[in-house]
Amino acid sequence: MGPMRKDFDIGEVIPGGVLLVSYGQYSLGWKIGVEYLKREIEGGAFGLIMNTTVPVRKLWERARSAGFDIVEAGKNGRLAVIDLFNEQTGLDFVYPIETVDRTLIIPRIEKVMDEIQARYDLKNRRVVGAIATLDGLYELFGGKFLKNMTLQYLIRSERLLKEGYDHWTIFIVNRDTIPRELHSWIISVSDYVILTEGIVDRESLIENTVLLKSLAPGFSQRMFQTTVPAKKLQ
Repeated sequence: MGPMRKDFDIGEVIPGGVLLVSYGQYSLGWKIGVEYLKREIEGGAFGLIMNTTVPVRKLWERARSAGFDIVEAGKNGRLAVIDLFNEQTGLDFVYPIETVDRTLIIPRIEKVMDEIQARYDLKNRRVVGAIATLDGLYELFGGKFLKNMTLQYLIRSERLLKEGYDHWTIFIVNRDTIPRELHSWIISVSDYVILTEGIVDRESLIENTVLLKSLAPGFSQRMFQTTVPAKKLQ
């Protein structure tokens, strides 16, 4: 695997593990999730992104701002995108999904995932999935659907492990846009949790990063802080 900022490393992720990257409205903590995905792909894994929050063009730009070129990885057969914006991109690694009838969403996603597994021979590759973002799913379909979809995903994950697939998943969520109790539930089903928060005052922007939860042996909770001082206009 490639480099990762040592401070933010939560250890080796177990097969089928779930890493939650939860960030606040003034934080760029979502970039940590992108860094983990990039690291795994550079190490030989196949990336699978579910895009729920912005059109794919903006997804490309946001990932690029975090140092990851999704389009290049996709064109090189190292990544696929399931796009709930149902866009016609002309890119064969982007799989659009129609979301008008919510009763058909989960079957459609499972059908597309089966197509991707067959096309890229994923049984013989390490796979890292990323949902970008969970709050996008909440805005589209509500909390009850989000819980149900997450549980269906965890069930499918265990089945795939028994069938010999090697995979784990990154959940990215802006916790300020979902109910507190839903966020607590997401933490409870996640095996690894990184929380970030941006605090703005008159003198600076303070970014706190908390390594809250990990299954790695000997793990202890840690918090790191970076400060961007305010600059005065001349």
